[in-house]
Amino acid sequence: MRHIDRSAWNQADQLDLSPGSLRTMARALVRDAIDNHRDDPQLLRIMIEEASFSQELLDTVDRHGKQRVSQVRDLLARHPDVRVRDLDTAAELILFTVEMNTHKHMADPRSIPEEALENELTDLVTRYLGGDR
Repeated sequence: MRHIDRSAWNQADQLDLSPGSLRTMARALVRDAIDNHRDDPQLLRIMIEEASFSQELLDTVDRHGKQRVSQVRDLLARHPDVRVRDLDTAAELILFTVEMNTHKHMADPRSIPEEALENELTDLVTRYLGGDR
């Protein structure tokens, strides 16, 4: 199950972290989540609707989630345009927001066109990260 086994954002180390590139970084994060959830919409529907998972699966999801949060936190810490009070919380909030919305959309793609989802999530993340303290 590629979706759960993948914890690293493969293109993260290739991102431009120069001033003015925050929107591009946010879009790359959103696009990565969309691409990662595209492989099995039926599985996503089952994951959303049925909350009974083995402890092993829950532990795997938790471990991979922590790795991904750490990776995103590192990117946020290095980007000069990021203006949040708490990088740890920001990384978790961003990932949770993007992942849950992407999960829901890919499980039922009729609700919002994919391009609109990508654009709106990108705006949401960009504005949050670049906001005033």
